[in-house]
Amino acid sequence: GIREMSSTAWMNSYFDRGLERVPLTKSELLHIMERYKGHIIGTTACIGGELGTSILNLDKCEKLEDTVNAERYHKQIVEFLIFCKTVFDDDFYLEVAPGESSDQIVVNKRIKKIAESFEIPICVGSDAHYLKKEDRYVHKAYLNSKGGEREVDAFYEFTYLQSDDEVREHLRASLSDDDIDRIFENSNKMKDSIEFYSLERNQSVPEVEVTDYPKSSWWGVNNPDADEMSNYPELQKLFLSDNIQERYWVNECWQALNDKIGPWIDHLDYVARLNEEARVKRVIGEKLNTCMFAYPNTLKHYIDLFWECGSTVGAGRGSACAALNHYLLGITQLDPIKWDLPFWRYLNDERTELGDVDIDLAPSKIQKIFSEIRKERGELGLVQVCTFGTEGTKSAILTACRGYRSDDYPSGIDVDEAQYLSSLVPSERGFLWSIDDVVNGNAEKGRKPVQSFISTVNQYPGLLDIITHIQGIVNKRSSHASGVILFDEDIYETAAVMRTPKGSLITQWDLHDQEAAGGVKYDFLLTSVQDIIIQTIELLQEDGQIEKDLSLREVYNKYLHPSVLPQDDDRMWNALANGDVLGCFQFDSAVGGQAAKKIRPHSALEMADANGL
Repeated sequence: GIREMSSTAWMNSYFDRGLERVPLTKSELLHIMERYKGHIIGTTACIGGELGTSILNLDKCEKLEDTVNAERYHKQIVEFLIFCKTVFDDDFYLEVAPGESSDQIVVNKRIKKIAESFEIPICVGSDAHYLKKEDRYVHKAYLNSKGGEREVDAFYEFTYLQSDDEVREHLRASLSDDDIDRIFENSNKMKDSIEFYSLERNQSVPEVEVTDYPKSSWWGVNNPDADEMSNYPELQKLFLSDNIQERYWVNECWQALNDKIGPWIDHLDYVARLNEEARVKRVIGEKLNTCMFAYPNTLKHYIDLFWECGSTVGAGRGSACAALNHYLLGITQLDPIKWDLPFWRYLNDERTELGDVDIDLAPSKIQKIFSEIRKERGELGLVQVCTFGTEGTKSAILTACRGYRSDDYPSGIDVDEAQYLSSLVPSERGFLWSIDDVVNGNAEKGRKPVQSFISTVNQYPGLLDIITHIQGIVNKRSSHASGVILFDEDIYETAAVMRTPKGSLITQWDLHDQEAAGGVKYDFLLTSVQDIIIQTIELLQEDGQIEKDLSLREVYNKYLHPSVLPQDDDRMWNALANGDVLGCFQFDSAVGGQAAKKIRPHSALEMADANGL
């Protein structure tokens, strides 16, 4: 329920006066809670919430003897409390905060009266925005660095994680010790009602609708086929499986083996390899408690869709090319037996994981691809994996300088000074030193303190502490370069979503946490070479060099598939070595071009070796 609330709020997100807003409407809350009443606790939240704001407005009107507006705010409070009781029933609490500001005292005292009138229990929450009292100035500086119209100081004076004694001390400004004791009891009652549960789940492979092949022991009995097939028990089990995904996998692979390789009886090495791959998949599937055969089935389905969306699909990457079943299903384009690629490189009995398959797609087609998948699976059926960025050494310095405030620097430190300070941080192999290494050195790495940095930063009292505390803070969210998660039915069983600043849907957890919660990642890599191939085919068709009535996939398979390319043609390799090839994947950089000229590869394997170097 909480995952759904948070996701719905993020779906509503917008920017206002430089600040991002993530609102959940009351109607949405009511609708969601209809399914989760008795399982989620609600409170009135901090002084900035609807109840706190209404109380302060009511207090102001009462002091001004503005009876008309006082009545309006009184009615607003009553309606809000009735709504909350309707939504949460007995799992609803009024929340006071341990603060000593005049506004907080007004709110806390009024909440006590409201609790008595409505017979609603009170709990306490410190609304912690930072960890320790001593961190307040860092929190203030960080908020200042963000700009926008917002309060950054007094409002957050008491919003840190307080001890029991601190909470009691700060509540005494508005409540008696007896009141505080009851509030503590209510808060503990709330804690005791919370049941522990784990977010971890077994990974569940998303499934697609597949052809329902009937169970069949087509090899019969007492014949040569039956005798030979008895050597491949895993395949026999799959042909007779109760699982539709398993039957689909084996029938599609078997048909492709006969079509691509030749009659199975003449290629028993392929049959034996397919049987071994099936055995390993079954072993790992039992360990993971999921259907391993559904994974390539789903990939096959979507690779067919990628072609239909007008994108070429790369020949395959890494160890995924070592799977014969991938080649037979059209997921990869290299015959692993001809290329001598052992399956254990991709999966083996000891490697208890699904295995990765990286798919290269055309960047210009990805939005259409996402749209088509979402038409099929629903808007939340495909969500990009999120990534989080942190304040590195340089960004921590620049952020701290923007947020720094003192009598001499009421608007922060000048950007030129900040840039100069950040330029004093050394780097090694493209990586900046950490602030700790800059200030204290690192004997293990042979680093000495940078005196120029130390003397400069000390010109601004307290700045170094701000930089040190800010370094490493999560400061941005984005989408993974290639990772997407496909979801079946209710996404909120295992995930929640949010949006990037540009509006793309992403998971709320990073890849490792999302996989631990049961998600399965698919890698859709965007490589410009796919767009180049598409444009080349289109130009050749326009010019009449290639049949115009062939589809993109038909043209590719006829002229560009690895199995038909003339890989022993010296003209191609000489063109690469002479620098006459306009675009070559992994060799597009200056270094890659120099490597191709010096090494002069004359086969795909030599290119792979050159790329490794």
